[in-house]
Amino acid sequence: MPGLTLLGTVHRDPQGLVRLVQALKGLNADVITLEFSTYGLRYRLKKKGALSYSLLRGLHELYGTDGLRLGALKKLMRMTGIGGIRAFLDLPFEYKGASFHSRHNGIPLYCVDISSFSRRLLIKVDELLEPENLNKVITFETALLRETITREYNQAETLLLNGRQSIGKHLITANKVWEKRERIMASRIRNIAARYAGRSIVHIGGWQHLAVQPGTLFSLLEDLTPKRVLLRSI
Repeated sequence: MPGLTLLGTVHRDPQGLVRLVQALKGLNADVITLEFSTYGLRYRLKKKGALSYSLLRGLHELYGTDGLRLGALKKLMRMTGIGGIRAFLDLPFEYKGASFHSRHNGIPLYCVDISSFSRRLLIKVDELLEPENLNKVITFETALLRETITREYNQAETLLLNGRQSIGKHLITANKVWEKRERIMASRIRNIAARYAGRSIVHIGGWQHLAVQPGTLFSLLEDLTPKRVLLRSI
């Protein structure tokens, strides 16, 4: 069906890739846009091997070679803290799923996030991977990543129930960087929608951008009457 669909995800979802590939099959998109920047893509393509090595090296410094056997490592990777860091260092499942669907079906894929925002996050990677910081993460982020993701999907479904927020307060604490980012992504999606008028466009991004409050991506594109869906709900 022609029009714009905003597909909300929970970032770092361990099941996200499978869910996204299945969802895209049913949405019949002619064009895909993605909350991911060209800088973030190039950075990870260039450095993901080195970043993974740095994470393992930091963990070995904490545990020693004998203390970090395969079973212990797998357990850490299933936790919200270390598992979340590993997912952050890797190409996001949203990009993997969208690029697979794009190549398989011969449809265009556009990364519409702003590179300056990615630089702000990625400039702190070395600090993130310091053994001292990893130790703090291991100590305080002890929940299973799978359970954390489930809770966030539950929250998203509650707060976006029936297409509206079910609570009387804003979901997003906006700042100048957030507002600039939303405006630029909205402008880029709007331009793509105009270029592909009458076609089906699916935008993939974090569910918070679908919130009904001033300045969010959904609100900035509301005149295009976008459909909002959550990945887990499809």
